[in-house]
Amino acid sequence: MGSSSNISSTRLDTDQETSEKDNPAAPSAPSPVGLATAPIQPPNGGKEAWLFVLAGFFIFINSWGLSSTYGVFLEQYRTELLPGNSSSTLSWIGSVQSTFVTITGILTGPLTDRGYLRPVMIVGHFMVVFGMFMISISTKYYQVMLAQGFCVGLGAGAINIPAFAIISSKFTTRRPIALGCASTGASIGGIIFPIMFRRLAPTIGFGWAVRAIAFVNLGVAIPTLWILCRKPGTRAPKARMVMDPRAFREPIFGSFAIALFFQFLAYYIPLFYITTYARTKVDTGIDFAFYLLAISNGASFFGRTLPFLLGARLSPIQILIFFDAVGVVLLFSWISVSSTGGMVVWTMAWGFLSGVLVTAPAASTAHPTLSPSLDVIGARLGMSWATAGVGVLIGAPIAGTLANIAKAEFVHAQIFSGAVMAVAVGLLIVPFVAAHRFNSKKANAQSSGSSA
Repeated sequence: MGSSSNISSTRLDTDQETSEKDNPAAPSAPSPVGLATAPIQPPNGGKEAWLFVLAGFFIFINSWGLSSTYGVFLEQYRTELLPGNSSSTLSWIGSVQSTFVTITGILTGPLTDRGYLRPVMIVGHFMVVFGMFMISISTKYYQVMLAQGFCVGLGAGAINIPAFAIISSKFTTRRPIALGCASTGASIGGIIFPIMFRRLAPTIGFGWAVRAIAFVNLGVAIPTLWILCRKPGTRAPKARMVMDPRAFREPIFGSFAIALFFQFLAYYIPLFYITTYARTKVDTGIDFAFYLLAISNGASFFGRTLPFLLGARLSPIQILIFFDAVGVVLLFSWISVSSTGGMVVWTMAWGFLSGVLVTAPAASTAHPTLSPSLDVIGARLGMSWATAGVGVLIGAPIAGTLANIAKAEFVHAQIFSGAVMAVAVGLLIVPFVAAHRFNSKKANAQSSGSSA
């Protein structure tokens, strides 16, 4: 198997593809994937490439699928395993886990690019499975934090970004479809794991319910490692920049990165508290409340694929700012949800939106107004996700402090989430306008050139 590239390599292929569309006669730039002395064009499909998509599907089950399931764990910890801790304190476990999923790729991407795909994947999957087994025997807060927050989070983060890169390295025009298919693994995992936990925990206990999930993680990891580790990775011909600190001083990229911070400050609040809200505020009953998280993750399946279908007509930054604005409306409307039917409708709407908001930022970063050269695309993608990770880390704990779950009062947390999402929309106006002007000038230049 050829070397998997990091995100910089991924965007190189994207810009290369755009160049080919603009000028079909232009020779293709060499792909960074494969032998260092003999660059090849990505195959854009084939048996091996689609096997990579299958491996990516499994990876997203074990990474984003697990992190989006934390709402059911939070409710279990709050009521059964760790009842002496506040919801804000318990939220830190899921926040740490989700943060590592988003930022660990800053390290594992370059490691993969340097030919260390095997150890990255083996260590990452081992940490996910081992961490889940450790959760099953944990009885204290610090034990759960170490097992779920750090061990599972770091393992899931280690395998997350390389999954994007290895798929992108094998596709050109079919890349959006391939990435969309792979990312639906997060939705499938987010459906399966909450249902498993809810069905098994009352009958076989918390420990064995978590072990059952761990065995699923192990079963998913085995074919993934077989696909990805059959051959050693090859070192990429050129080491790429990991960080580009100067970017934060640029108004366009700086606004974009800060916007992602505020977006993800709000993003996980409904996913963490939707079960608790339904149980205490709407009084749906414990069984139905747990299934709401699976409904939300099921709806995210469509949110993860729709942006790729709209990609021919709308740019990623247009999709992102539009659905962030929709998110503001949804988060404030959450305050008025008081019936079971309304809870179901709202959950489906937020689930769909969450799928969009976790996929559109990566595609937006490749725009020339945000990444002016190929050498900084990977670095800026990593930096923007790192900024988003800070929002992931502190958003849910802040909401837990603002909410009074004992009295079923969530309004302050809901206002907070809607307000910070509105800030994200305001900040996105800067890169949105810049991208629109850039695209308009490019279209006018092409029109003038064709008429000449």
